Amino acid sequence: MMLKTEKESIRTRRIVICIAIISLLLTTGYCLYKPLPDGFTVTKWDRTVMHVVEPALRVAYYYPSRMFSKASDMVYWTRGVMNVLTKVLGVFTSTNGQLDIQWHHWKGTPVKSYRPINNKTSTDGAVIFIHGGGFALGNVEMYDSLVGRLALEMKTLFISIEYRLSPETVFPGGIMDCEAAIDHFLQYGTTQFGVNTSKVIIMGDSAGGNLATVIAQRRAARQKLPKLAGQVLIYPLLQMADMQTMSYRYFNSHLQGYALVDPESVAYYYMFYAGIDMDEKAYLVPSVTSNGHVSKKLQSKVQKIMSHNSIIEKTHNYKNISVSEKWEIKPSVEAQELMEPFLTNPDFSPLMREDLSNLPPTLVITCEFDILRDEGLVYGYRLKTSGVPTTTIHYENGFHAMLNFHSDLDEAMKTVEDIEQWTLDTISRA
Repeated sequence: MMLKTEKESIRTRRIVICIAIISLLLTTGYCLYKPLPDGFTVTKWDRTVMHVVEPALRVAYYYPSRMFSKASDMVYWTRGVMNVLTKVLGVFTSTNGQLDIQWHHWKGTPVKSYRPINNKTSTDGAVIFIHGGGFALGNVEMYDSLVGRLALEMKTLFISIEYRLSPETVFPGGIMDCEAAIDHFLQYGTTQFGVNTSKVIIMGDSAGGNLATVIAQRRAARQKLPKLAGQVLIYPLLQMADMQTMSYRYFNSHLQGYALVDPESVAYYYMFYAGIDMDEKAYLVPSVTSNGHVSKKLQSKVQKIMSHNSIIEKTHNYKNISVSEKWEIKPSVEAQELMEPFLTNPDFSPLMREDLSNLPPTLVITCEFDILRDEGLVYGYRLKTSGVPTTTIHYENGFHAMLNFHSDLDEAMKTVEDIEQWTLDTISRA
């Protein structure tokens, strides 16, 4: 039998260990705590959720990714973590056997179809979805929950495209994959799925919004038939010629260090997509994020396209919260030479396409707490002035990639409802 003193000693050690663990957790929580900006998300519950999720994302991928000496390792780490988090922590929408989900290979590109069981659809149209992830992250599986929910609630066929990612596959490889799959679907969609191919909407978020925009522009410029019935661009990534817009400057003033899309990551991912070896050229990033990568011969066109930004800054000024002035440009001849073929190429930076007049009806989604906010607003404004039927919805409490929490956050739920309603209305009018 244990002596009384031994029992007391064990009990004391346990108490000390418990206190140490609690202290460690409290200290860690204190160190990780960063107050969210006013207006970030809507309800108290939403803010509570994000006060847990945002630090967890910092620990899982943001901090570790900054420790790698090679930019490609940063990409691979983030890609792997996101894939795991989607399975372990990601939202899940049960389709309760109401969707027939199948993989296909169309002209070498894998796609997944989501069709209401027994083809009990409310429309004879379809939606082609292109996932985001900076051209380097993400996959169809990561978006299963969102796409499945949209297909189920809209009772509409969805096609999700598994395009190749950078840095393994560079521009324009992703575009070619998506176009090949879309061409196949538009050719055989009627016989294979019974859809009316004149009622097809293209939809994408972030870099997927870039690809959706590019494909819509290319089809319109080439007058390819059937025409797309519409496009849904969800916080799209549209350019990298001006990385000192107000939304970029707001990030630098108020959101540095959060696990949100940041200017350096956009520079890395976009340059990897351009085929630039960022393991060797990482030193160019400060020049890119200051606009030192824009050569003099391109500046006039960039300024012309971005001139509408002055209107955006007057009407979307973060409620008069102070935003840093534009910082000093750090010119780099090397960065200018490397990026010159891409910055005003509309297949790479679709905001730079001058003629937008022949595009299909468009829904542009933008969020207040997103460095890509301003380019989405500028594109929406340009579409409207070009005569394109355009709906722009700006979510004042939203943030980039919030649809990954479509079952948890009020703002994301509202966004899903708005997307569903606009898409169904557009299909019915096609």
